[in-house]
Amino acid sequence: MVSIIIPALNEEESIPLLLENLASQEGDFEIIVADGGSADNTLTICKSYPDIKIISSEKGRALQMNKGAEIARGDTLLFLHADTLIPRKGIKTIENVMNDDKISAGSFFARFDHEDGMLSFFARFTRINNRYLTWGDQGIFIRRRIFNEIGGYKNIPLMEDLEIQKRVRRRGKFIKLPLPVTTSSRRFIQNGVVRQQLLNIALVMAYEIGVSPARIKKFYSDHT
Repeated sequence: MVSIIIPALNEEESIPLLLENLASQEGDFEIIVADGGSADNTLTICKSYPDIKIISSEKGRALQMNKGAEIARGDTLLFLHADTLIPRKGIKTIENVMNDDKISAGSFFARFDHEDGMLSFFARFTRINNRYLTWGDQGIFIRRRIFNEIGGYKNIPLMEDLEIQKRVRRRGKFIKLPLPVTTSSRRFIQNGVVRQQLLNIALVMAYEIGVSPARIKKFYSDHT
C-alpha cells in the first residue's frame, strides 16, 4: 500500500483538484490529510470524501508530514503538496518500482500549470536525479521502514525536503520517475519567474553554508 500524506493549510482552492486527481488513480493506497489549522473550507471539502483520513497538527509542513506518517499503514509514504497533481497511473508506478528492495525513495519530475517558456526551461532540470533539483512539490516518496529509521522530517521551517534527502539517499537508491507531476506556478507568477528562481537559488546557497532555516524563512517571507 502507498500512503499519500498531504500537508494542508488553507488550501480550499487547490485541494478539490488534488482529491479528484487521486480519486482517478489505480492501485492500493490511502489518503491522509494533515491539517495545520485551516481557517477556510479545506476541512469541509476533505470531509466530503468519506475514505480520507483527516488529522490535526501544529502548523509547519515538516510537523504535519510527520504527523501523517504516524498513522500511515502503507509500506511507502508519498508526501504530496496540496497544489500538486500526480500523473495517471502514478500510484501504480510507485508500487511497481518499490518492489525493488534496493530503492529507498524517489520522486517524479515537475511541470508547471502555467504555459511559460522560462518555466518550461526550469522544469527540464527537475528530470535530473540530484537533491538540489528535487523538491517537495515533485512528490517525494520514501520507503516507510527507512523513514522511521531516520526519524522522519526534521522540524525545520524550510528546506525540510532538501535535508531529508541527504539522509535518505545514503540508505539506498533514490530514483527519479520518468513521469511529471503538475505543480502550481503561483509563486513564480506573483513574484516574477526569474526573480523567484534567483531567490530559490539564493535560499539553497544560504542553507548550504549554514544559515539557519528560521533565518532563511524570515528572509523569504520578507521578500515575497
